Amino acid sequence: MQLLRNWWRGFAGGPDFSKLHKLTLRLEEYRLELMLPYSNIVSQEQPKQINFPFRAQGWFEANAQQDWHHYGVHVHTEGWCYLAPVVRFDGGEYGVLWLQLKIKKVPDTVNALNRNELAQQVTDEYDAHYNSEDIGPEGNGQGLGWNTQQRKKLEVEAEEAASRGATGRKDRLEEHVRLQIQNFGFPPLKPAQVISMHGFDWVFYQERRGERITRTEHYCLPLDKRYYLALSFKHQVDVSSEKSWQRHAEKAQLNIIKSLRLHVGTELENLLLQNIEGVR
Repeated sequence: MQLLRNWWRGFAGGPDFSKLHKLTLRLEEYRLELMLPYSNIVSQEQPKQINFPFRAQGWFEANAQQDWHHYGVHVHTEGWCYLAPVVRFDGGEYGVLWLQLKIKKVPDTVNALNRNELAQQVTDEYDAHYNSEDIGPEGNGQGLGWNTQQRKKLEVEAEEAASRGATGRKDRLEEHVRLQIQNFGFPPLKPAQVISMHGFDWVFYQERRGERITRTEHYCLPLDKRYYLALSFKHQVDVSSEKSWQRHAEKAQLNIIKSLRLHVGTELENLLLQNIEGVR
């Protein structure tokens, strides 16, 4: 029966919403709950932390890590692999839907509770990292200054060609830079949006490098003026010709967001109170 079901769907694996577990985390006065399908990816993990006192003096800085342009505290990661409906010699992996939760912090000049300011901040953070004049170390630089480095490299090559009388590369420098960044680097993000889903107002934006189908979609929810929770869904596409699993992954992403509950104490921002009442 399972084989027939997989054949009809066009894939095996992925999130199974008939088999759920509750993820419960404490974020200061907030209790975060998510209903998640069990992962079908075998991994060796350390015991999970469930309490995140993100406002405690020095706690965020002591626990935050740099992950490309994202700087924040890792909270939870879960993944679901999609496979071909029948066993294949190559493993038959179509792709993976990854969910990652992080606590992130905004600069003093930004009020995270103002969704428009937060929307601008997430794109500014991206631009500042990849277009930085500081260049990260080779191999483990987290992409710091990658776009700047490529621009300078192409500028040098264009100048060298022009010194030999070939001015074409210099004339087309901006186009070469744009294509290099678009295809291999970190092109500008589309503006982040404020969207309402299931009783919460999220700041949403998408990362996609060039024309690649693999993408990451971020949903950001303020916790207070300085901190916000980021739910990031990476759609890792290994076989782009298969569409049915990709549609399933998109629906699974929305189901996970729909399951989110945020319970809070008595000292509650009015905006968050309205959000919570909206999902009851």
